[in-house]
Amino acid sequence: MTAFGRPAPRVVAAVALVAVAAVPTPPSTADGACLPAPTSTETGVPWGQQRLGVERAWPLSRGQGVTVAVVDTGVDGGTPQLRGRVLPGQDLTATGRPRADNDCFGHGTFVAGIVAAAPAEGTGFTGVAPDARILPVRVANTMEDGTAARLAQGVRAAVDAGAKVVNISASTPVPDPSLVAAVEYAERRDVVVVAAAANGAERGQTVAYPAAFPTVVAVGAIDSGGGLANFSQTGKHLGLVAPGVDVTSVGPRGAGHWQGSGTSYAVPFVSGTAALVRAYRPGLTAAQVRARLLATADHPAAAMPDPGFGWGVVNPAAAVSAVLPEEGGASAAEPPPAARHPDLPPPDPTGPRLAALAAGAAVVATGLVALLAVLLPAANRRRWRPARSAVVDQTRR
Repeated sequence: MTAFGRPAPRVVAAVALVAVAAVPTPPSTADGACLPAPTSTETGVPWGQQRLGVERAWPLSRGQGVTVAVVDTGVDGGTPQLRGRVLPGQDLTATGRPRADNDCFGHGTFVAGIVAAAPAEGTGFTGVAPDARILPVRVANTMEDGTAARLAQGVRAAVDAGAKVVNISASTPVPDPSLVAAVEYAERRDVVVVAAAANGAERGQTVAYPAAFPTVVAVGAIDSGGGLANFSQTGKHLGLVAPGVDVTSVGPRGAGHWQGSGTSYAVPFVSGTAALVRAYRPGLTAAQVRARLLATADHPAAAMPDPGFGWGVVNPAAAVSAVLPEEGGASAAEPPPAARHPDLPPPDPTGPRLAALAAGAAVVATGLVALLAVLLPAANRRRWRPARSAVVDQTRR
């Protein structure tokens, strides 16, 4: 496979928060076209699936009956490996809140594929929870139109629509009050929220939200050798790590696969595992599911939570099948329900001026960047420009 590479250095961008009118399809990307369908297919089993052994959980659970919300750029419900499992959803970027089961940018579709893509002839790629349903909630269309407030609205919309797991492959450096309230709302409604640790490690960044909130499972990225990705942010709040370098998933508008890197793509491995657990153990609360995910991870050889690896690499089969002495209770066999988090800094008194949501590098095609990014307040705006990659068709070798 062609390497996707790490996120490129940031570039300064002038950002304006704009209202997007209702349109039949999402607006085009910067060069005037949506991300095209992938043209190559991963015929083997991607390394991330091999590392986690996701199929070992399927005799017990495939995520049936569980809805996972992908709060992102929408999800293409016509993509072959997702067809029939994507709900209409909501587009919060357009007036009237139309459907969100389409995706110009491609980021949300890639994320959803890691959660719930069905097995298909000719490829070894499949999602972690192939029988789960996907609820798309669009909170951004491009790198310029996302806000923390809309992300908060997306979390609430996902909870109200019946999602039991919310995947947030996005982040912001500011603990916006509306986002704090939305995550608290999800906890009261017994919903598991999983979010990206973000990609600023090489610039010395650590805390990102909503990942750093106490009731959120914060997810970092590892590479195929088991090492922490050099972009993956660290800290005491980190819960788990999962594959996030050169991982494979689907794209919008057709069959085939893209390859990408970022904590954005580590998150859905954990969200899919949470769906497996919620399907097999429906009596567990959100807090108990979080504790189970941490307790059954492949723990690092270090005091936990480790700043880089948290409680370890998510283990889908163990998360579903393990017998814990006291489910959800404090015991020597499992970690506490949640790691302690750093104190939150006070909100920006001028109000955050945030743009396009993204914790990780995005799916890209030639000439296109498919990225969901969250930027700093107005005085310190920034965005990612990721590298580009497509999966090499193994049949050509």
